[in-house]
Amino acid sequence: MSPPSGLLHIEAEQLQNALLAGIAHVQSRRDLLNRINVFPVPDGDTGTNLLFTLQSVRKRLSSRPAEAVPRVLDDVADAALDGARGNSGAILAQFFHGVSESCRDCHRFDAHQLARSAKAGAVSAWSAMSKPVAGTMPTVLEDFGDALVQGVEAGVHDIRDLFARARKAAHASLERTPDQLPVLREAGVVDAGAQGFVDLIDGIWRYLRSGRLPEGLETVQPVAGAGAPAHAEAGPLDHRFCTECLIDGDELDVDGLRERLDAMEASSLVVAGGGRRARVHIHTNKPGDVFRVCAEFGEIRQQKADDMSRQHGLINQRGTIAVVTDSAADLPAAEIDRLGIHSVPLRLFFGDTEYLDKLSMQPSAFYRKIAGSDVHPQTSQPPPRDFRRQFELLTSHGHEVISIHISGKLSGTLQSAEQTAGRLGDEAPITVYDSLNAACGQALLTLWAAEAAAAGWSRREIVSGLDELGPKTRTFALARDLSWGVRGGRVKPWMEGVARHLRLNPVLANSVDGRLTARGVVRGRGEQAVRRFARFLVRRMDAGVTYRILISQADCVDDARLLRELLLTAHPEVDACWIEDASPAVGVHAGPGCLIVGLQPWTAPD
Repeated sequence: MSPPSGLLHIEAEQLQNALLAGIAHVQSRRDLLNRINVFPVPDGDTGTNLLFTLQSVRKRLSSRPAEAVPRVLDDVADAALDGARGNSGAILAQFFHGVSESCRDCHRFDAHQLARSAKAGAVSAWSAMSKPVAGTMPTVLEDFGDALVQGVEAGVHDIRDLFARARKAAHASLERTPDQLPVLREAGVVDAGAQGFVDLIDGIWRYLRSGRLPEGLETVQPVAGAGAPAHAEAGPLDHRFCTECLIDGDELDVDGLRERLDAMEASSLVVAGGGRRARVHIHTNKPGDVFRVCAEFGEIRQQKADDMSRQHGLINQRGTIAVVTDSAADLPAAEIDRLGIHSVPLRLFFGDTEYLDKLSMQPSAFYRKIAGSDVHPQTSQPPPRDFRRQFELLTSHGHEVISIHISGKLSGTLQSAEQTAGRLGDEAPITVYDSLNAACGQALLTLWAAEAAAAGWSRREIVSGLDELGPKTRTFALARDLSWGVRGGRVKPWMEGVARHLRLNPVLANSVDGRLTARGVVRGRGEQAVRRFARFLVRRMDAGVTYRILISQADCVDDARLLRELLLTAHPEVDACWIEDASPAVGVHAGPGCLIVGLQPWTAPD
């Protein structure tokens, strides 16, 4: 009997190239995947999430030579876990994890090992999901793996022939997804995650047939004009935040972690990985609770909580300009929802424990915590990946972006946003803008820009308007406890001693170059200081000019209400006057009792 012919085994370099070809094909299909995304949330980001999970794999594979198949698969699994985004990305990462685990000791990647690995990956993907749903990606993964196993059992040894059979089974499985999931049938689409996996194997198949890599394997860039999901309808979400974190540890108890998280009021739970690293994806209204549970099982290396109601609102957002800011802006919650403003959280640290400003650490909880803690908290700007995720989401929905941030003289947040926008390329429709303000002034400029965007202004027109309005928008802060500035290293101890002894409260204000400097002092304590601060502010408001006023308070809401009453009585020409909680990221440096006021001459953009 003559030996079988054809492609009988795959070398490490062939496997690496096949995966790169598959990733390139998914890149070309991203917009389609976003448009058909209706499950579990119709937020139009499945293609983006899958692609950036795979781009993490691409970068790892491209950074080192292919030495052995187990090493390649280990790199793939590790990189996918590091870069996994969204429900679909976490499931795909777990598939790769299962494939890698099954091939640790293999010396020859032949048809039998291909079938064995794919089947193990499918089983692993199902196990990662708390509540598996038929008609989604794991269903197609399973049918693909079963077809490989059945082909080997039927005596197929040529990997090309075997892969062709399994690819055909995967396409058939994909076409059946609407019959298994009513929401797909109603929308007239197949499952987006499953389609993404089929696109991956279609790209691999092209390489297996031709032996050639496609052109255009560079890192994906955001593309304007992709549009929203074609079949999505806005509606209420059971859980608001798409929450993810990456956990490192020794022998992580993944089953125990999944059980703990599954007991929470949440949905779409996927726990991918195992051993020394795990990725958690979950939809919840309380991301802080998720992070606390995860911290019990290992060291949190990455964490994020995306507001899905804001993402879902992109479908119906007015205008073509999306406005982004950071959590240092003390925005009124109702205005955030009304105008569809997007915010990237700063980070807070109590020792080694990290929190997301205004997400996993709310202002009320922050002041309770500092009252009972000997550890002085620290702040940090958002990492570039947080901005990248936000910018990519918005541009993939066809929006241009204006990103307005705390003064670059006060925080590295602006620089982080600028670096991210720069890496996305000059063609990316993103403008990063220095508010030269913080807290309330930053928030007022953000509100104006969002209203101008809703009125149909262009990005250039909005930036021009900000340039004109920015110098007229002022932020003032009444600092009543300088000990917090001393702890943070921004105030000399002798200054705090003198102020406390003489009952002096410095008034800080933003300068034209974005610095925060002392502009006066208010004497006294309690209500007396608030009344004097009000008089200080009124003297800086022009008679006959209508203002917008925003007051943020650091655990002193009664004083803020008194200040509002005094300002409205003394200067009644006011378009709006809000009271908000000061961001914990601001409270770290200002301390309890601080009052911050933003004043802005108001003309509606129309």
